[in-house]
Amino acid sequence: MNLLFKSIVDLIYPPLCIHCDESLDRDDSLFCKSCLELLSLIVPEERCPYCFSVDFNAETEKCCQWCLEHPPLFERMGAAFDYEGVAASLIKQMKYGGQPFLAKGAAAYLVAQFVRLDWPMPDCIVPMPMAPLRRLERGYNQSLLLAESVGAFLNRPVLDVLKKRSGEFSQAGLNYQQRLQLSKESFSVKDGFKLHDQCVLLIDDVMTTGSSLNCCARALEALYPEKLYALTVCRAV
Repeated sequence: MNLLFKSIVDLIYPPLCIHCDESLDRDDSLFCKSCLELLSLIVPEERCPYCFSVDFNAETEKCCQWCLEHPPLFERMGAAFDYEGVAASLIKQMKYGGQPFLAKGAAAYLVAQFVRLDWPMPDCIVPMPMAPLRRLERGYNQSLLLAESVGAFLNRPVLDVLKKRSGEFSQAGLNYQQRLQLSKESFSVKDGFKLHDQCVLLIDDVMTTGSSLNCCARALEALYPEKLYALTVCRAV
């Protein structure tokens, strides 16, 4: 009966690609074949190794101009995709479309990019925090879901170490300059955690200017980690 009911539902409401709304041949797919082919990982060698900026010439530079003028707090920062097209649709549906289950598939791409980057295996994985009211409104923290899936893939513990102050505006509504002015006081560490001499991998969904990630890095410094890395699903261009 369940199979019959499912068949009737699929006939009336066929599963659609989350990017282009084309009908899917399989109901366990997220994207149609054409869109899936567009979902390709960023080539790390073509980006600044410290912030993954596109404003970088691998033949003449060791890092981009921004990182040269602003010494990075992370050993390395990276992303799986540019925030556009199919990858952007994945993020929007995961964050705003009430589809938290998409985090598991997105995390698989994160792990694939992590392997390509050849970074050291982290001792623990830390998610970008979400303000309590924002989390209550959404019902979940997508960065925590991503971190948990990455942790399962890499067999590493996930430590929800950071907290974000309530009352903050959604960063989705901030422009470039406002993002750069984010206060490090917006983020802090929870009591009872220790990261002394550990290699930490910070996970988030989208990196825009990197300001939030850097604020988290400053907060984490209070726990004396040995090295900090940051990996996001998407990098804004």
